Amino acid sequence: MIRRVLAPLFGPFLASVLALSLGSGSAQAQQQDKILLSATNCVLELEKGVYHLWDHVRVESPGVLLITCDDLRASLPQDKASGAASPLPTGGKLQSLIASGGVAIELYQPGANGSTNVVRAFGKQAEYGSQEEILILTGEPRIETASGSMIGTEALIYDLKSRTMRNRGSYRIELRSDILKGSTLFNRGTNAPKSR
Repeated sequence: MIRRVLAPLFGPFLASVLALSLGSGSAQAQQQDKILLSATNCVLELEKGVYHLWDHVRVESPGVLLITCDDLRASLPQDKASGAASPLPTGGKLQSLIASGGVAIELYQPGANGSTNVVRAFGKQAEYGSQEEILILTGEPRIETASGSMIGTEALIYDLKSRTMRNRGSYRIELRSDILKGSTLFNRGTNAPKSR
């Protein structure tokens, strides 16, 4: 099965993806037991460090990260200075990642009192560049958290270095009403008609 062939080849790639999802150097990302990969088709250009998977792509590190999409392309150039004859990229530094076609990303992050927070991101394309450490979600982008949703028209941009979110084009934020339950401004009686 393709998963068995890809798992040893993609180890460094997925370690980088996990670091991307949780922030660089995350101990949780480094301690994962398994990373599961599946796709109907793949081409691995080992000499160039170019990886292409398509049709029913699924990348999963249980309890940490899940990516599903139609097409995934990643670049992990080899360190030519090392002179290693190994087909695996040395250093495991992800240069770029482009997921396209029905992209769904789930990030599992530790919450208060041992709980788990799940952040879900959806779009037609997700693009990551390691030099800028920016994740760009386009094509009807939407990010959902326990607090609510951020919905964009053009792009939602997440800067991993500064942990800030910004948008390109118009956007809308929908918060759960109980988020501001301690505020008298939002916690008052209303004359608005009841929703059905």
